[in-house]
Amino acid sequence: MEMLVFGHGYSAGHLTPLLTAAGWRVTGTTREDTARVAATGATPLLWPGQEDEVRAALARADAVLVSAAPTEAGDPVLATFAEDLAQAKLRWLGYLSTTGVYGDRQGGWVDEESELDGSGPRGQARVRAEAAWQALAKAHGLPLHIFRLAGIYGPGRGPFAKLR
Repeated sequence: MEMLVFGHGYSAGHLTPLLTAAGWRVTGTTREDTARVAATGATPLLWPGQEDEVRAALARADAVLVSAAPTEAGDPVLATFAEDLAQAKLRWLGYLSTTGVYGDRQGGWVDEESELDGSGPRGQARVRAEAAWQALAKAHGLPLHIFRLAGIYGPGRGPFAKLR
């Protein structure tokens, strides 16, 4: 079983050892820190830079996890690899988003059926990216799962990391 992770950062770095222990081969893209990706047990690929190798990994993948954040210009993975994803034979496709797509509800409850109203440019970029991933999945029968993370906390991360 093979998984390709676009944006192999903090979250994927903790997931990869669990996957490799279960028999998965993991390949992860990074903009520059190949040693950090390799230290988790994944095969690192520079992206941008190694697009052909990323396409080859995507063609072999059973699963893809997208952890790369969109910009105001759109989702970088879709901008570069939408056609490749449409042709992939994936058993699973995951997209790590954020609860920021719900906007500020002043403490009110939200669930998966709540209207998306991302606050600020980052929240709006995530709303647009989710819609683009859903459109691609629907058009090509891809098994998409969107995970809306409330926050990523750990050593040196989160709102209290700078208070030391």
